[in-house]
Amino acid sequence: MDERSGNIKFLLNKIGKYSFGHLLFTQIEAWFVWIFGGIPGIVGFIVRNIFYRMLFGKLKGFAYIQPNVQFVETGKLKVGNYFGVNSGSYINAIGGITMGDYVLIGSNVTISSGLHPIEGREPPVFARPVVHKEIVIEDGVWIGAGAVIMPGVILRKGTVVGANSVVTKSTEEYSVVVGAPAKKIRSRGNRIMGDHEKENISGPLPG
Repeated sequence: MDERSGNIKFLLNKIGKYSFGHLLFTQIEAWFVWIFGGIPGIVGFIVRNIFYRMLFGKLKGFAYIQPNVQFVETGKLKVGNYFGVNSGSYINAIGGITMGDYVLIGSNVTISSGLHPIEGREPPVFARPVVHKEIVIEDGVWIGAGAVIMPGVILRKGTVVGANSVVTKSTEEYSVVVGAPAKKIRSRGNRIMGDHEKENISGPLPG
């Protein structure tokens, strides 16, 4: 088999399991993300909300999506109210991603719900089908800049993920996890922020 035939066979094997409708959707999605994803300012926020509302499996409320966020498989992405994500993040919902309310994602975060199995030496990892593993991000989760959320993880309510952490296991409610792999370093406790503390915060608090 020559190189060209081998490349064609490899490509057909990678895309052959997808329907024509699905492939068409992914192409439309890619163009939408490219065209509208980088628009700056308030206009960009508004335009992205309009188009992502059509693409996402669910998008409640107004989403604060900064420029240059890469979304893949948006039809399998379900997002609650008060969603914020910063520039440079990559969110791939191939295996399904469900987010609750008040989810905040920092810059350059990777969240992907598909993985390549690595056991055994053949076939090569890239030639293997992707395994789908849903990610669930519950209410009030904050993911710091540069973090990686691995497939199959549940970030439970109120979790805070430290910058550049790699989360490989599901978390406890209101836990703070850091490191690679991420480990719990403490709980956030049950104290309610006082009014005098709110006044010292730059910008309005949700709710």
